[in-house]
Amino acid sequence: MYYDKKKYEQLIMNSPLFSIDRETEYTAFKRESYRMVENLYCYLLSINEKDYEPYGCEITETATRCINNFSPDKGLFLHYFNAAWKQEYSHIVGVKVQDDKYRGIKVTEADRRAVRKYTRLAEQLGSNISSAELYERLSEAMELPPERIIELEKLGGMTVGADTCISDEGDAQSIWDQIPADEDISMRFESEEEIESVLGRIEDAFCSLQARQKPIVSDLITIRICEMLTGRMTERFSFISESVMEMWIESGRLPTQREIAEKFGRNEASISRTIKDFIEKIRETD
Repeated sequence: MYYDKKKYEQLIMNSPLFSIDRETEYTAFKRESYRMVENLYCYLLSINEKDYEPYGCEITETATRCINNFSPDKGLFLHYFNAAWKQEYSHIVGVKVQDDKYRGIKVTEADRRAVRKYTRLAEQLGSNISSAELYERLSEAMELPPERIIELEKLGGMTVGADTCISDEGDAQSIWDQIPADEDISMRFESEEEIESVLGRIEDAFCSLQARQKPIVSDLITIRICEMLTGRMTERFSFISESVMEMWIESGRLPTQREIAEKFGRNEASISRTIKDFIEKIRETD
C-alpha cells in the first residue's frame, strides 16, 4: 500500500488537536487524538513501511504517550514525535539484536558491566593459575560469590550495540549524536575493531585540545571507556589517564566526576561542560 508522506505531514501539522481543551471538550479531544494516532502511524509507514509495519502496537503506544505529554513549549509536535519514535525504535532494534545473538537470554546492564569487569580482571590476573584459584581471586576482587564468577565466564564476551543508531527514516547514524556526555560509553560497542575505531576518534579529538585541557579530559573520558580497554590499547593512546587506570587495576573502582573536579580545583558543573564540549569534538570527527 502506498502512503503519501506529504499528505500525512500536512494532516499532522494542521491538526486542531492541541487547540482543543481536553478538560472541557473531552469527546472532541479524544476524537482528534484517534485521528492523530492513525496519521502518525501512516506517516511512519510512508517513511519505512517494511521495517515499521510489524511494530504497530509500539507506534500506537508511542503516539499516545506523545499526545498525552506534549505541550507547545516542546516545539513542533511532529519533531517531538519523531524524536520519541527514534528512541523507541532504537530500543526495539537493540533488543532484537540481543535476542538474536544470545538466543533470547535477557542480559541486564549490570550483567554487561560485570562481564566487562570480569574480562579486565582476568587479563590482569593472567592465565598461569588454576581455574579454582582464578575464580577465588576474581571473587575477592569483584566481591561476588564464585558461583557468580562462573556465570559471568559463561556470559563472557557479551556486549551490546554498535557505533550506529537508528535515524527517523530507520537508517543508521553516528551513535555520538545519541550519547549523553555523562554516560559510560563502554557498553555501546561490540567488537575490538569497533572499539579501536572509537578510540582512534577520541585520540584525534584529544590531540586537538589545548595543553591545559588535556589532564581533565583525560580523566573524564577514561572513566567512561576504561572497561573496554586492554593492556595493548592503553599503550597506544595518549588520552588514556594513567592515574585512572592505575586506580581501576588496583582497586576495581573508578574516581567519580566529583572527585575529578576536586582534584583539579573545579566544580562539577564546569567539568560537565568540559566533557560535553569534548564529546562534541568527537562527533565532529565522524
